[in-house]
Parts: sequence; C-alpha cells; structure tokens
Amino acid sequence: MAKYDRRRTDHIPCHPEIARGDARDVILQAFHWNLVKSQGTGTMDGRDQSWYAVLLEHVPRIAAMGVTVVYLPPPWRDDSTWSSDGKHGGGEGYFWHDFDLDSRYGTKEELTALVAALHARGIHSIVDLVVNHRNHQRMQADVWPYPGPAWAVGGNDTGGSFEKGAFDVVLNHPDVQAAFLRAMVELTDECGVDGWRWDFVWGYGVDEVCALIRDTPKIEYLSVGEYWQGDVSRFDDRMIQRYGPDERARIVGWARDTGSCALDIRTKAAIQTGDVRNLRQGLCASRRAEDRRVSVTYVDNHDTGASPYSPANGWGQQHWPCPLGFKSKAYAFILSMPGTPMIYWPDAFDWGHGEEITQLLAARRAARIVANSDWVDLSDTYDGLCGLVHGVDQRPRLAFAIASSYPGPQEAGWREMVHAPGEYRIWVREPG
Repeated sequence: MAKYDRRRTDHIPCHPEIARGDARDVILQAFHWNLVKSQGTGTMDGRDQSWYAVLLEHVPRIAAMGVTVVYLPPPWRDDSTWSSDGKHGGGEGYFWHDFDLDSRYGTKEELTALVAALHARGIHSIVDLVVNHRNHQRMQADVWPYPGPAWAVGGNDTGGSFEKGAFDVVLNHPDVQAAFLRAMVELTDECGVDGWRWDFVWGYGVDEVCALIRDTPKIEYLSVGEYWQGDVSRFDDRMIQRYGPDERARIVGWARDTGSCALDIRTKAAIQTGDVRNLRQGLCASRRAEDRRVSVTYVDNHDTGASPYSPANGWGQQHWPCPLGFKSKAYAFILSMPGTPMIYWPDAFDWGHGEEITQLLAARRAARIVANSDWVDLSDTYDGLCGLVHGVDQRPRLAFAIASSYPGPQEAGWREMVHAPGEYRIWVREPG
C-alpha cells in the first residue's frame, strides 16, 4: 500500500490515523461554563489573573495527576451577552466575535506561555473550535457581511443546521474556509496548540473538517469531535444519511471519516442511568477495537454537568448531569477501561475528586492500558460490574469491581491499588 500523504487534496475522507494521539492519552477539560461569570469560588470575577495564568500555575499539579492532554476553552474573542429568567452571562467563547486571541480567558501571549509550559512537562494541548456558528449580531462590518453567501441562512449548511441556521456560517465557502485555516495556523504555529475539539459537529460536514486538518502545516496530535444527534429523523444530518439511525455507527463513522476521535455519548448515556451494569453499553466497552480506539469517555463537561456556583448563572448549564452519588463509580469505570478518558476540571480541582482521580490514573498507567485495549467482562458471575482489562502487551493487567462482590484475581502477582469502600476496588498486575 502506498504511504499516505496528508498534503494531497484527494484524501477525503481522511486517513483513519491522522489525529488520534498515542492511545495512552488522558484529557483534562480545563474550564467550565461559569468561569467568566460574576462571583463564585470557581469564577474569575475579581481576580487579577486571567484563566490562562491560573492554569499556568497549575501545570505542575496537572502533570502530577497524570494528564497528557489539556483541553482549553474556545480561544477567540467573545463579547456576547445573554439574559434569561433572571440569569445573565456571555463571553464563554461559543458566540465569538472575531479571530482575536485576546479573549475572556486571557491574551494570546498568555495562551502561548501556557502551551509552552505544558509542552515542557510533556503535555499536549487542544482548543475548542467553534466553526459552525458565530455571533451574527456583530458581523455587519465583518469580512463576512451578514446576511450574505458566507452565512447559512436559508439552508446552505453542509451538515445540518444549528439553531435553525440563523447563526451558522457556510464552512465550505472559500472565504470562510480560508479564514478558519489562517486562524488555526496561528494557533498551531504561533501558539503551539497541538489539536482540536470540534464543537457540535453538525452544521458542517466531514469534508470541511478533513480539509482543515489536512491543510494546517503542523500535523495535529489529537482531534476530537462532539457528534451528538438524538433526532434520527433529521434529513439534513449527513451522518444519518450515510450511516442510518444507529448511534454507534454514526459516532464511529464520523471519527473514521475525519481521522479523529469522538465523544463517547453512549457511555455518557449509560452513566445517566445510575446503573453500573449499563456501563457495558458504551463505545469504550465495545467488542469492536475501532469503537474503543476512537472513544473519548467523560463523566461530565461544561454542557452536561454543573459548574461552580455563580450568582449570575447558578450552577451552570446542567443539561445532562451525572446522577448524584454516581460520580466516583463513573470515574472508576472510565479511568479503568479502554478509550481515552476525559476529566472535568471542577471534579478534579473544585469538588474533591482530585486525589481519587490521581490514584485511578496511577493504576491505569501501571497497567499500561491503551485506548484499544481488550477487556473481559466478569459481571455475569458476580453482581455489579467487574472485569479484567488488558495492557499494551495484550495480557490482563487491571481488574476492577464497581459496586460488586468480585474479590479480585486470586493468582499471585496482583495487588490492590485503589479501594473506595462501598464504591469500587482496583487491582493491578504490573509487567514482569
């Protein structure tokens, strides 16, 4: 087979291994929804530092936790405002104004210094790319006049509309594609960013994602897409057109077509049931190695979970928060299983789960688990959820019992590394 050349223009879909890390990654989502709101212990209100500067101070602690990739908020300037039901906010980065990197989270210089400090510790960085919509109310003097051919008003989206298309840009328009490419090159070449988290991946198609990944001179380390489509009747969703109603096929198909990873919505849905046995329904638990390899698992994020309290916006969005009392079990699962786990900043740094996450990650490293590791489900023999996960050498290296009476492996060489009474137990058999 001829060697793949990522600079050729006829490789769409992308090559399936273009931007998936090294299979050993652990991601930290280093922001939440209320950061730029008023007051609250977890917000930036009243501080004389930017969020990038705060993160810079946390780099040693982030490294000690065992994180290999830091996922940063949308980097472009957002001076939007909103108010609803007595709450108010704006500036989160998702209705951004222009490509100026001096944002609510800090300056371009501070972002560059943060990325350099992460690199010095062997940690990669990705930023949240919001490419299908902008704050159209501020675009009158923009390079993309509104309304106009660069805007999807009237149904010109390439992959399904966001918010009825009122804010959507046409990502395959030459001017739009060129502007995004310039902005991404600035992030990679001038700031040192290593890859992307693609926000809400409809409103644009896989071809546009492939073109942007292909055309950045720096080869991305990791690319992660948020494909989440619960309405299988949407005629304008390209993944439904291509892969049909099966959610697994659509998520994995998006990842395959773009050469990226994808958020494991199926594991998140299983977490929401609060039943540990349902966790086997996630992509990371699939018998298909490809499913496990592309899966990015998470317990909560800035959309689904709570954020530290702010008088301006309460406890954040909370669209789909992890059930109360289930968070420790959920982290024990995603940090023990195949896939690429992603930790939510407030869980690790605001709400007291940091130490157990660090211990769970130490067990994961000791067992040398990788994203496409195989695993053996023992739950039909015991209650709760329990199993054996293989290391990179394809031998059982980690055993877990989550709300289970499973006593752990009985042969020599295994040792218990983490025990949260009433929650879970983790054993590791290190190579040797």
